[in-house]
Amino acid sequence: MSMTTDELIRRFHDLACVDPETERDADSLIGFFQVFRPDGAAIADLYGDLDEGPELVERLQRLYQAAGEDRRPQGGRDAYFIVRRPAGIDPEHARQLAESWLDGMAKIAACVEDQSTLEALRPRPAIRVLEGVPPKHPRQAEDKSQLLKAIQAYSTGWYEKVQTSPYADVLRPAYYFTTCDPMVRDYLMWPLYAEVLDRDSDPMHPYFELWRHGVKYRIFQETQIDLYLPRQVD
Repeated sequence: MSMTTDELIRRFHDLACVDPETERDADSLIGFFQVFRPDGAAIADLYGDLDEGPELVERLQRLYQAAGEDRRPQGGRDAYFIVRRPAGIDPEHARQLAESWLDGMAKIAACVEDQSTLEALRPRPAIRVLEGVPPKHPRQAEDKSQLLKAIQAYSTGWYEKVQTSPYADVLRPAYYFTTCDPMVRDYLMWPLYAEVLDRDSDPMHPYFELWRHGVKYRIFQETQIDLYLPRQVD
């Protein structure tokens, strides 16, 4: 290990000019990545000589590029990375990305022996592509489909079953609060898990591609996932 987790946190704090008296813990890094918007250029050497550093930075740069400027049209600034002007995407390409995303989740679930997720994804749910503003998922557990429950449970806890770099535990809150989307978090952090799970795959990349095009998923049935593409304005 090239540096301790405390040294890593100090490196983050120094770059963001955080008060040195601030407690050095994972929660102290929440909001860190937002400091360097819109282009994130200042984080180029954030991870020093950490082996996974270059790839971690490369993925973060994709996040900055996708979200761009953080100023809201009505004034103020976004608290999170939001894609306000997503590029258009072909519906068939979106469907293919969604299928690859589900396959990637199944691969991770198999690696961590998450049988409930594997069962929910077999057979792979059908993908329906729509356009417009998606409805909200049900709030109450009894109103949710088992498929939705399985995907939501997977996205918040699979990493607890993996023995990996201690950096991952320290960085996870900061990465999550970039978008408050655990799937985007997992894409950005994948280099910290890849060596343990599967160095040759990038299972969350398809989901990130959907996210950066403004595509949202909704699940109201047991065998189907709906994709909502942003309505294109001529």
